[in-house]
Amino acid sequence: MTANFITLLFRLYGAYIVAFSLLAIIITSTAFRRFDRWACWALLLGNTLAFGAAMTYDRIAGAIGPFEVSEYLGIGAIYAALAVTAPFISAKESAGGTRLPA
Repeated sequence: MTANFITLLFRLYGAYIVAFSLLAIIITSTAFRRFDRWACWALLLGNTLAFGAAMTYDRIAGAIGPFEVSEYLGIGAIYAALAVTAPFISAKESAGGTRLPA
């Protein structure tokens, strides 16, 4: 029974990862390329939820090691990218600048 539970758990977790990945790919290849503001926030929220769920699972399972540290680095890179790019986007839009060509 334990092996069946673990198998189900990892299959569901894999489906969860695929669902978030497909959503991110669709948003990135459509709205994000058009510089739609909502797409930036949707990707930020989606990545935060996906990484947060993975980090929470690792803490509950007690599986914190060198590979799990990459999750913390990943979420840090996402927020660093937001910090670097967001002020420039809002400054151009508030100054009456035009959108960049796709």
